[in-house]
Amino acid sequence: MISSTDIKLKIQELLKPFAELAGSIGVSPNVITILGFLFSIFSGIAIALSNLTLGVIFFTISGLCDMLDGIVARVNGKTTNFGSFLDSFLDRYADFFPLAGIATLGFYLQDFNLFIFSLLSIVGSFATSYARAKAESLGLECKVGLLERPERFFILLAGFLTGFLVEFLSILAILSNFTAFQRLICAMEKLRK
Repeated sequence: MISSTDIKLKIQELLKPFAELAGSIGVSPNVITILGFLFSIFSGIAIALSNLTLGVIFFTISGLCDMLDGIVARVNGKTTNFGSFLDSFLDRYADFFPLAGIATLGFYLQDFNLFIFSLLSIVGSFATSYARAKAESLGLECKVGLLERPERFFILLAGFLTGFLVEFLSILAILSNFTAFQRLICAMEKLRK
């Protein structure tokens, strides 16, 4: 069985030549981070306006930028605390916009499931990221859990590509919140010690 770590390593290996090319022509990892953020906004707007094809294209580009920026930084020796902070900060917005676009679409279509599952996915994504950040601010490592950001991206992408958006969104909503509580339990156990 292929693990999510194996998939991440394969993707990193596939993107490494692009990272080297970006470094050789002087593209900053921070520029890629900002582009990913902008494409997530475009994605959310397109989805909210019922243009799912364009929304999925922008969503995919945003996700590729998110995977590429860190690889570009590592491959080209450009990792910085500023870049790490900028990436984490803008990732929260990049998580929000496509899901907010889906929530808006669900509201206008009066599709209760689409609306609710997208809202639950937003809170699950934010709680998962916050739990890790808060734990790390207390000197704890809490990277446990089923869904990291790449897994959330691929679940949502699968929903778009298969046409089973509500079904995949429900999986995302349940598992992202489950992951947040996994991290809560992890932090509580470590704090008790």
